[in-house]
Parts: sequence; C-alpha cells; structure tokens
Amino acid sequence: MQTLKLGFIGAGFIGNFQATAMKQVRGLELVGVYALKWAEKLAKFAQENNLGDCKVYPNVAELCKNCDVVAVFAPNFARIELVEQIVDAAKAGAELKGIICEKPLARTVPEGKKLIALAKEAKLPTAYFENQIHIKAIRKALAQLEPAQKSMGPIALWAR
Repeated sequence: MQTLKLGFIGAGFIGNFQATAMKQVRGLELVGVYALKWAEKLAKFAQENNLGDCKVYPNVAELCKNCDVVAVFAPNFARIELVEQIVDAAKAGAELKGIICEKPLARTVPEGKKLIALAKEAKLPTAYFENQIHIKAIRKALAQLEPAQKSMGPIALWAR
C-alpha cells in the first residue's frame, strides 16, 4: 500500500483533533504543517506518535511542494486566501493530488462557490471533512466524558 503524504494548514483545535484521529488510520503520514501558531507543537506531536516526520514549513507553497494532499484546517475566514496560495503552488509545479477542507467550508455560499471554482481551476480534487470519519476517536472521547456526564448531566456545546 502506498503512503499518502498529508500536509496541514492550521495547527489549532481541528488540526490537533485530526492528528489524534490519524493514529487510527493506516497508509497516511503527516509530513508537514504551516500555521501562524502552534505548528512546532503539532509537528512534535506527529513525530512522537509515529504519524510521520512532520516538518514546519514557512509558507503554503513550500508545504505544497512536500505533500500529496493539503488539508485546510485554518478558520474559514482565511480559506479563500489559503486556497489561492495552494492553487498558485499547484500551477508552479507542486504535484498535489487534492485539497481537504474542514467544515464549515466557508462563511457564505458565494465564498464556498469561489473555493470550489479555485480547486477546479487547478484541476485538484476536493474532500470536505466531517468529524464522523473519526467516529472511533469520538466514541473514545465520549467514554472519557461519561463520568462527568453522570454527575453533571449531558455535555453539549451551545452556539450563540
């Protein structure tokens, strides 16, 4: 089986959640990360957990040159600019196989359509990540929360 080399843009909550879930996936290696914050911490986590020889890259273009697929885990307000940089890297010769975006894709429908158009312009397949692909990790987290839920009641996130 060939190993898929994955690069992350973003090293916050979602990046760490996805990296933790990667421990359960074969044939996938986290080879790089570009982020404004916490990139070194995520790279160290990847190395310590045998997820790959993850390196911190100074920009999106360098990351794209060193991975097969780039996963955009940065906030959605920054995604158009980031995907434009991915497209520029692909046009400059980065041999990407695709782009992954975490939910929500964009803030508005027009922004979402622009992201899709950018990927099509570069002829890059896209994937839209939902956390259901990591159901084992979610079940484990829920099992860890079970004692607290027994004493406090159901734990939920509230949108305001």
